[in-house]
Amino acid sequence: MKEKYFTIAKSISRWKIDSPLENWLAQRADHSDWWKSLYVLYYRLLDTAYYRKGLPLMNREIAKHADNKECRLNKKQLRKDMTYSLHRFGATFEDYFLYRFYERNAEERVQFNTLKMQYGYCELVNSPNIRQLFEDKGACYKTFQRFYKRDLMEINGESDIETFREFVKKHPSFICKPTQGHSGQGIRIYHDIRHEDSDTLAAIARNVNWKFVVEELISQADEMKKLHPESINTLRLATFTVNGNVTIFGASLRTGQGTSNVDNAGTGGVYATVDEQNGTVISDGCDDTGRLYTKHPDSQIMFRGFTIPQWEKAVELTKEMALTVEGAIMIAWDLAFSTKGWLMIEGNDVGGHHSFQAPLQRPIKPRIINLIDEYYKYIS
Repeated sequence: MKEKYFTIAKSISRWKIDSPLENWLAQRADHSDWWKSLYVLYYRLLDTAYYRKGLPLMNREIAKHADNKECRLNKKQLRKDMTYSLHRFGATFEDYFLYRFYERNAEERVQFNTLKMQYGYCELVNSPNIRQLFEDKGACYKTFQRFYKRDLMEINGESDIETFREFVKKHPSFICKPTQGHSGQGIRIYHDIRHEDSDTLAAIARNVNWKFVVEELISQADEMKKLHPESINTLRLATFTVNGNVTIFGASLRTGQGTSNVDNAGTGGVYATVDEQNGTVISDGCDDTGRLYTKHPDSQIMFRGFTIPQWEKAVELTKEMALTVEGAIMIAWDLAFSTKGWLMIEGNDVGGHHSFQAPLQRPIKPRIINLIDEYYKYIS
């Protein structure tokens, strides 16, 4: 049976064959292992290229969780169940383990907001220009500049080398990000770079193919810095806006660990769920394998009970940002607490919701469905 507001986003690879036969097989696969095998065979035969492309990714994720004692399935069973979960629920292989699908039935799995379903929801409610805006760090800065509270400059080719030099002259230490990057990939921090050294600047630019932004470094306030001084530890707030009313339906604390200078889970970070009513952390920390931490592995600060500083101001800033651009209905915002107060790191048109669900194993899809109900009631 098809879910309410089910949409296959055009912005990602088609992950489901939405046909009467597929839907019929899926419904039976929910309650029978034999039908599940037939459902997986259907995709192996009718979408062979997609299946084969996913196998190495699937095997890599299985290997990453080889020490998971709670998972009772062998590799063959896992591959079948992961393939079923991908096409039936839109669960990425990472989703599968983080939400412990291996121990859940179909009725439980469908409650979790998986990444591919999230793409569909955002494409359903956000205006067509929103994804392009938030994927372009330069354009995003121009639109939300007053919330950044720091300098940022976009470099689009070798002709901008003088622009780059002037920025470095003002900010010898800076952070460099690929213009279209995500999940913390490709981000590097440079310290005490001499603006006169053309070879050094050109080497930095070539490392990101001359398509990047450079940002003034954030001076992180002590209240957040103490969690992990090597990274900017951030707050992620997910908003849904209808008729000028902004609802925060998810909140999480994100922090780096070890020598990592970024807090993204995909690059070794740890996240924890925050109570969106009062700004208190209500879960243990969690990494991208689902491992839980009662304390931060480096600072030994307890996650549960940690209070986000100046919570009301973070919420106020987020709601201002959410109302800045018309058509930005469902957005995940990343904020940092600096010596200047709360400021914007970036906005995500499809912000991963692992950090709202995985630490507590608490699904949020029912709440999202209610918000989309409100949206359609308003626009009708």
